[in-house]
Order: sequence, then C-alpha cells, then structure tokens
Amino acid sequence: MLIRLDLSDATLFGNDAGEDENESVLLSYFVDQVAFADFLDPRNRLWIANGRKGTGKSALLVRFAHSLRTSTEQPKPLVIHVVPSQLVALKEPPATDNHILLENYWKQVICAAINMELARDIGFAWTDNQMALVESAEVAGFGGRNLIGALLARLVGKITVGGSIELAPRPQPTANHEQLLGRIRHEDRLRRPVWFLLDDLDAKYQNSAAQQAFISSFFSAGRSLVKQSSGIGIRATVRTDVWASLTAAEDMDKVEQYRTEIVWSATQQKAMLANRVLAYFKRTEPGSEIARGWTTGEHSDALIECAFVARMKWGQSYAPAEHVVRVLGGGRPRWIAQLCRMAGVNAVRDGKNRIAVHHITQAMGEFGRRRLSDLYKEHHYQFADLRRLVESFGGGPRRYATAELVRRIEDRYVAPTGAARIPPVDGAPFRDSLQIARLLYKCGFVNGNNAARATLAMPEFVTYDGRPDLLEADTNLDDGMVWEVQPAYRNILQIS
Repeated sequence: MLIRLDLSDATLFGNDAGEDENESVLLSYFVDQVAFADFLDPRNRLWIANGRKGTGKSALLVRFAHSLRTSTEQPKPLVIHVVPSQLVALKEPPATDNHILLENYWKQVICAAINMELARDIGFAWTDNQMALVESAEVAGFGGRNLIGALLARLVGKITVGGSIELAPRPQPTANHEQLLGRIRHEDRLRRPVWFLLDDLDAKYQNSAAQQAFISSFFSAGRSLVKQSSGIGIRATVRTDVWASLTAAEDMDKVEQYRTEIVWSATQQKAMLANRVLAYFKRTEPGSEIARGWTTGEHSDALIECAFVARMKWGQSYAPAEHVVRVLGGGRPRWIAQLCRMAGVNAVRDGKNRIAVHHITQAMGEFGRRRLSDLYKEHHYQFADLRRLVESFGGGPRRYATAELVRRIEDRYVAPTGAARIPPVDGAPFRDSLQIARLLYKCGFVNGNNAARATLAMPEFVTYDGRPDLLEADTNLDDGMVWEVQPAYRNILQIS
C-alpha cells in the first residue's frame, strides 16, 4: 500500500518539548513501559523520575497529570503542575546552603502554590480561610479576577441559599501558607486530593554546595509533607547527571527508593516512531484503513515504511530505518524526533515521498550543531572547559582503543592546556587523562562499541547508563570494547 505523508509537516514527529505538545497528541504516541508503573501509580504519594535531557521526563509528567485530571475518583483531585521559576515568583529562595532553612522554603512555596490553585478553583470567597486564599492569590498575581471577586477582595463574602450576598469584616490575612493549607483541608467542600507536580527541578543547575543543598532539600520537604498530610501527593523530574551529583547530600539515601530512571530500549523507540506515524494518520486521515485498523503492535514496520525507506546503507551492510535514526539521534526521543523532522524537510526538497539515508546525513551538520549546544549546556557544570575539550577531537578519527583515547586527550588537550590550568573534573581535582576520558563517556560524547559481540541484550553501542563501571581506574577499563565518538557530533566536528 503506497501511502503519502507530508514529510515537511512539523507535527508529524511531534513537538520537541513534551510540556508544549498538545496533550491529546502527546498521549496518542506516548509509549508506556513497565518502569513507569510506580511513577504513574497515585497510591505512591511521592515519586521522582530522572533521565537525561530529551528522554521524556516532561512527557511522563504530562501523562501523569492527564491521568489525574481524567480520573473518575471523587472528589476530583486538584492538580498543580509548575516549574521552579513559578515558585520563585511566589517567594525568593534564601541565599544559604542550610538544609533546614531550604527545606522550610520548599514547604512554604509548595503550599503557597497549592493555595494559589485552590483560590483559582474557588472563584468566590466562601469562608474566611478561602477568602484569605483568594487575597493571597491576588497579591501574587494568580487570582482569577472578576468584578464581584474584585469588590469582595477585602471582605469575607458568603452567598446564601437565596442568592443574596452577606458581607462580614475581613479576617486577618494568614501569611503562613503551610498552616493555611492545613486549615483549608478540614473543610468538606475542599477535602480532596492535591497533587503537586514539579517539572525540571534542576533548571539552571550549577554543581556547587549551595545548589546541591537547594535541590536535595526539595526531596526532604516532599517526604515531610506527604508524611504530615494524608491528602498531598508529589511528583518531580530531574536530570540523571544532577541526581548523580546529589548522592552525598543530606537525606538522599532515603529518597532513592522513590525514583524511576527513564531509559529506552531499541524496541520501545521503534514503537514510539511507529506511534508517531500512526497518530499522525489518525489526526489527518481518520477514515483511512491505517487510522482505523492498524496498530503499532502488528504494523510497526509498515508504519515506519510510510515515512522511511525500509533499509538504509549502514557501514558495509544495511539496517532498518529505526536503527539508523536511533543511533544517529543518540537514543533520545527528542533528538530522534528533531532528526526525523529535519530529514523529512530534505526529502520533500528532493521530491521524494519517503526519507532515505542521504536525507538524514544531509541534516547531520545542523543537527550536530544543536547537539553540541545541548552537550555544553547539560554538562558544563561538570567540566568548565568542556567546549575546548570536545573541540580537541575535531578532525580526528571516530574510533579509539582505550590507550588511544587517553593519548588523544593527553596530546590534544592536557599538554596544550597545562595540568595546572585544567578545572575540576566532575567535582574532583584534575588527576589524569583517564579521568577526563571517563567524563566524556559519562556525558555521552563517546560510547563503547561492542559490534563484534552485539546481541539484543548487549546493543552495538554501550552507554554510561548501561555500563557505569567502565573507564574506572583499577577496574576493567573497556571490557574488550573500543570507543566511538557519538555519531551526532561527528559531522560538525569533521570527524572521519
């Protein structure tokens, strides 16, 4: 069956940012996995998801928020879905690394955000507690103002059964949001589950003692709140590299049990690519045979072949399209979607109705520039001179034995820079070139290549997430593998 897709349609492969995607569209191609079960289970009142940049943390949070809002549970849960900048607008965090003070700050802004949402949900000031909430919301700029609400903003209003409005003197404002939240939850009208969802907890993170204390204290605050109240649930997302930097922080050993790591297998990523194509047909051609009768479980290959040629030249052999875009896209859903979108535009310019491998390679220059930008932003805090280090691989080979990798770093970066001027490596003083090689592996700039022994259980490329034990001093450095610069970076760095 020859099906023509509009490969230049930016919506075909989805929005780069899960939080910006139309919710129904995101859910139409979202791929569930067993590892998400604990995060998505509302019986678990505290849970955190961590993953690398672009792996779907925000999408998972949207998926959970949707399940809460469409739940048949009564009373209907109140859902607060925010990012850190919205909380800072409520109250500036204290300039301290004191864990107790920071934990108290997080409690205050979490409760304040919940109060603001309650105010928005109330609409009118029914009681003194609710009135204080509305006033707080107006002060913070979150109030849903209307004429009646504005007139009653300084008074307690109570609508009687007959519809008349009774006015009473304004109560004293309640400044302590945590105390007010406790008071308001005793009222029958508002005795309902409250869910606080915080996305991108580590926004603008820097690896300092103050930042570590700031992020880790959130988890302590969350544990405390769900323990103190029977009606509050909390979800948050954080990058994997940031989570790793917090392991020695206070109370983090107690939070580890409430964590889901987001990783994607090749099979799951194939399903996601097929889901995107099927969802597009359902949106644009709902009456078609594909939209009505096809499923990703039975027709994943055929769905992918609607957008891509079936087999692509890959080294000395051929590989399915999903393998090519997964490897070149670094295995991250956001990156894969970006690469597919750019390749689709190239295919349309070429007058083709399916994406071929040369359309993908044509996109690798601009795609690689974006990926390098992401790499620097994501990992700069781990190594302040990351840009110069990465550029020292420019024009070189793509593949290195361990000794060759260490020598490349020594000759092209350490020697020209001078050991005394090399900044700390992932929080530790510079020691040797092997230490830097491990950092590059940890950041995903180089991956292990075990092509000679590749199986479904052991993929062709081995990442730090799969084998964090490699390139450690005094251990098995490479398990017989060689190291390859991640394909996304090769074109822009002119790596052969």
